[in-house]
Amino acid sequence: MAPLITFDKVSKFYGRGEATIRALDQVDFTIAAGEFVAIMGPSGSGKSTAMNIIGGLDRPTSGEYLFQGVPTSGFDRTQTTLLRRHMLGFVFQGFNLLARTSAVENVELPLVYRGTDPKERRRRALIALDQVGLGGRANHTTQELSGGQQQRVAIARAIVTDPAVLLADEPTGNLDTKTSAEIMDLITRLNQQNRITVIMVTHEEDIAAYGRRLLRFVDGHLVSDERQDAEVHHAV
Repeated sequence: MAPLITFDKVSKFYGRGEATIRALDQVDFTIAAGEFVAIMGPSGSGKSTAMNIIGGLDRPTSGEYLFQGVPTSGFDRTQTTLLRRHMLGFVFQGFNLLARTSAVENVELPLVYRGTDPKERRRRALIALDQVGLGGRANHTTQELSGGQQQRVAIARAIVTDPAVLLADEPTGNLDTKTSAEIMDLITRLNQQNRITVIMVTHEEDIAAYGRRLLRFVDGHLVSDERQDAEVHHAV
């Protein structure tokens, strides 16, 4: 069986001539279904560029990104949109929720784009909110929720479509230590129990330690790819 995600000599350059920025330079790696991979590196290392390519938000300048063994270089805009809509879930540092809109309505959004029937949409959104421990907050607006609760809503929105991959970009960047641990426990549980592949960008070593594998980027190069025994973490 082909890996879920393959980078085959992926490069991404911005600009021209002497102004060229090599955001990624001949990067190779594979990620199997069910893995929890953390990506680290200093600013400008290429970690966010790699995440954007995996998420279909950017394309390589050269090399190939394959999803489930299928090269994505030939995808048109519609095919790329379908990949994001049906296979990928996104969680961002800034939550990206609609203000003055209820939690359940925020979670329903990906299903609206899919054209899912309103009753089925609501049913699945409520299940997703229950999975993240917010079943009792479905009708609360985002303004009535704490930062940690808003991130839980964002995670529910990401998993309501049953994605193969959860892409988390600094998911705890705006949260305090206790809330960060709670969010990471939740993401770990989704990986282990729901078998969702998790790919997470972070600049925090303690957050990266939740992953079972750590990719480190420096100056557009993948400089290390290490298996790590994820420690047992508990929210305190």
